[in-house]
Amino acid sequence: MGDAAMSADTLDASPCPRCGRRNPVDARFCGGCGATLASIEVEVPAPAEAADPLIGRIIADRYRICQLLGRGGMGVVYRVEHVHIGKTMAMKLLRGELAREKNTQKRFQREAEAASRLSHPNTVQVFDFGRAEGMMYLVMEFLEGKDLGQLVRDEGHLDFSRAARLCAQVCASVAEAHRQGIVHRDLKPENVMVLPARDGRAEVAKVLDFGLAKLRDHAGGLTVTRAGAIVGTPYYMSPEQIRGDDVDARGDVYAIGAMLYKACTGAPPFVANTPMGVLTKHLTEQLVPPSRRRSNIPLPLAADEIIGRAMQKDPHDRYPSADALRDDLLAYLAAEGQREPTLHHLPAARPGGAEVATRRDVDLYERRLRRRGALGNLAMLLALGGLAAGAFFGWRAWNDRPVIPEMEREPNDTPETALELPAGVVVRGYLGKRQSESIGDIDLWIIKNASSERRYLRAELGGIPNIDIVLDVFRRGNPEPLVSVDTGPVGAPERLPAFPFPPGDLILRVRERWIAGVLPTENVSDTYTLEWSLIDLPSDMEAEINDTVELANALPIDDEIRGYLAWERDVDLFCASETPALDVELSGVPGLDLALRAMRRNGTVVARADEGGVGEGERLRVAASPEGICVEVRQGTRSTQRANGHVQWVLKVSRGS
Repeated sequence: MGDAAMSADTLDASPCPRCGRRNPVDARFCGGCGATLASIEVEVPAPAEAADPLIGRIIADRYRICQLLGRGGMGVVYRVEHVHIGKTMAMKLLRGELAREKNTQKRFQREAEAASRLSHPNTVQVFDFGRAEGMMYLVMEFLEGKDLGQLVRDEGHLDFSRAARLCAQVCASVAEAHRQGIVHRDLKPENVMVLPARDGRAEVAKVLDFGLAKLRDHAGGLTVTRAGAIVGTPYYMSPEQIRGDDVDARGDVYAIGAMLYKACTGAPPFVANTPMGVLTKHLTEQLVPPSRRRSNIPLPLAADEIIGRAMQKDPHDRYPSADALRDDLLAYLAAEGQREPTLHHLPAARPGGAEVATRRDVDLYERRLRRRGALGNLAMLLALGGLAAGAFFGWRAWNDRPVIPEMEREPNDTPETALELPAGVVVRGYLGKRQSESIGDIDLWIIKNASSERRYLRAELGGIPNIDIVLDVFRRGNPEPLVSVDTGPVGAPERLPAFPFPPGDLILRVRERWIAGVLPTENVSDTYTLEWSLIDLPSDMEAEINDTVELANALPIDDEIRGYLAWERDVDLFCASETPALDVELSGVPGLDLALRAMRRNGTVVARADEGGVGEGERLRVAASPEGICVEVRQGTRSTQRANGHVQWVLKVSRGS
């Protein structure tokens, strides 16, 4: 059924027999009084699997189609078995007209590539995508549980603490995507799966369909595939998305607030007889506080405050990020004496013995393929050579090769036991058993610049869900780190974009951010990833370290330069020996309040600018100075995070008029 065919019955049901409130047609409990609503069960004949020509076929030489799971506007979803791994996955097939449209194919591949980079435990994992037999396919983690919408329909409105725990996990998933520039745009209860955790005492939320929302075309929602049209579901769409404006992370924050509203009241925040009526209310109608929608069981004041802020109609009045919303949800849970559960959901065995595949299973399989390919290529070269001596030396070289770590080997917490990590190799490790009640687990890695020139170090450290992870850089023999990178909150990755690396060795230390009086975390279920490389700086990039007049970079007059405030208290300074009047413009960086200062070489400040807020830029006008001037980029006092090694600032300096 298309959008035009939707009637009032699609979005509004008969009044509640107890209080007269009108509820969504899918509601089993009244959003006003909590009474059980009468429902009509309509039996829909299940499709005959035997009639499906794809059942039993093997796609892309490795996925055997086993069972039809569902159909949607963009295609079909099957349970499949990886014939080489022997484990269960889910596969979406983009078929029909969509699969033949070149623009849709390109968008599908682009979005699938983006989704496959997401690795948060609260995000459904995408393992593979491609084209086979005229069909575009996407292979993902198989989940057995209920979506949040079904959970509310089955159980009625949820306790706010339970809803807060689930939505805090949704925020964690969405925040990782936002850091990679992916905005979901179609968050709704049906896109959040709720699974029981391994210990049976907690629930795990998994967010579905990252990056694919633009392709969806479900009946019952306003989601279409044509460029420039509305994408989303009426109950959970932000005002700016309804207007067709650009949607950023705050649009997803609004949707999470609307989901939280539905979860704890049993009804969406706005209800009308038509989709357009719902959209209009999002734009014009004041939100009824959730505590007034569920008068039979009181909601805490925090529910009104958190949901109200998340659903502000002006994006600037909302939480600035999913992390900020999550922080308030966790603060409420902590005040109630509840801790965020450690995520260690493991795949359960399915009937017949097949297990659900994990990303680790897929990574191990692909690694074996690469090794097998490397060995096969080596054997072919040796056969072509035809020389026994060549075979002998090749065999000896193979056995004498350095062992490249793919997983840390304990102990590696002292310089003597540190593991060597070659450039370009991705290693995984755990921050497991703590050393004491104040010091957690640490991992040390030796990295080497074997060239004779000073290069720059770039390091990428993947996060662990329940740990605020830190990357320290040491010079061998020096007990104090050269730099400590801790820019993000709990669960966030860290990035050192460019740090001077002279010829020789450095040591990278991975650890938790230790807080006095707080017991260090142990996590033996989730791994971090670490990778580093040597880079050369482009000419328009700042050269660290440049935080003093003696180390300052040249001031780029009538030009621009880029850089990072990549670690806490990082300061970037640019000086010129003689300057005309200058106009200085600095771009913003998400999460940071940037400030500009102009000073003489003796440190006397002659002008400053710190008017913009978090994420905003600054402008500064500096008078001519025959003795020279220095311009300093630093953090202001209103930053919401400690630094940002992912997004560059841009400093543009031009001659004043």
